[in-house]
Amino acid sequence: MRPNAILFAVIKVAVLCLGIIGVVGLVALFLIIPHQVHTPEVTVPNLIGQSYQQAAWIINSAGLAVDPVQETKPSADFSAGKVIGQEPPANFKIKLNRPIRLTLSSGSEKVAIPDLTGRSLSDVDLLLADVGLRRGRVAAVHTDRYPGTDTVIAQTPRAATLHPYDGEVHLLLSLGIRSKVLRMPDLHLMPIDKARPLLESHGIQIGELVYKLHPEINQGVIISHQPGAGELIRVGQTVNFEISGSQLKQEDKGGYVEIKYEVSPTGVSHKRVRIVIEDERKKLIKVVDSSYSAGTPIEKPPVRVVGKATMRIYEDNILVETREYDW
Repeated sequence: MRPNAILFAVIKVAVLCLGIIGVVGLVALFLIIPHQVHTPEVTVPNLIGQSYQQAAWIINSAGLAVDPVQETKPSADFSAGKVIGQEPPANFKIKLNRPIRLTLSSGSEKVAIPDLTGRSLSDVDLLLADVGLRRGRVAAVHTDRYPGTDTVIAQTPRAATLHPYDGEVHLLLSLGIRSKVLRMPDLHLMPIDKARPLLESHGIQIGELVYKLHPEINQGVIISHQPGAGELIRVGQTVNFEISGSQLKQEDKGGYVEIKYEVSPTGVSHKRVRIVIEDERKKLIKVVDSSYSAGTPIEKPPVRVVGKATMRIYEDNILVETREYDW
């Protein structure tokens, strides 16, 4: 046999052997070795409430390790040194010898309770969170002192007292003013000018005034009203009247009010301006309610009023000028 043929045969045998070895290696890598060296999983024990020493012993007994990195946080429920958190959590499946990180209590830290009286419920949650407290039980009642709903009337514990960190503050909220019920008086044959202050003093609103000529009842005297006498009405409710006479005769006593005003040039650059007029009909006429730049001149069409009239001008809800008119 020639030398080249012998060399070729040797190489062929070597390649075949390497292929066989490679196949055996892959079988061992993917089938035999993983089966032989499979690491069992264990269930993470519940360590909450244990001391650090007890938790470490439980961890080691389960075939796991204690992570050297620890955290401490205040706790109102557990004394200092007790476990209040763990990672991974209890009942989680992990491999043997994996570390468990613990969070330990630093004790019941005390914080000062902020004064929440008069605050809205949305503000309360932010104020409590800022100092590490939580909203507790919430009750609500009607009150005349705090007409706004969801406003804090009282709190427990009181403001400025020390309370455990993450503790609860219980609140009493306002439901607003309870609507009072009144019995409608009989205003038949009473002049409307006398009935108006009587009703307004009890929080009853004057509604529609319908004038009707009557042969036996004098001008400006009430013929009828709705709701009628004896009916139950609530504070804030509106009462409509039928009145003897002609509304045209009343409106003959009046005139037009010019609406001219220049916004104050000082202060903020933009101001909310409101101009309202009230005449003898006790009807508020809103002629301006908008935002204007400082120094802006305002001019609106004249407004018809009856009898004596008062114009009030507000900037950012502050009364800055009053004008009186009399015809």
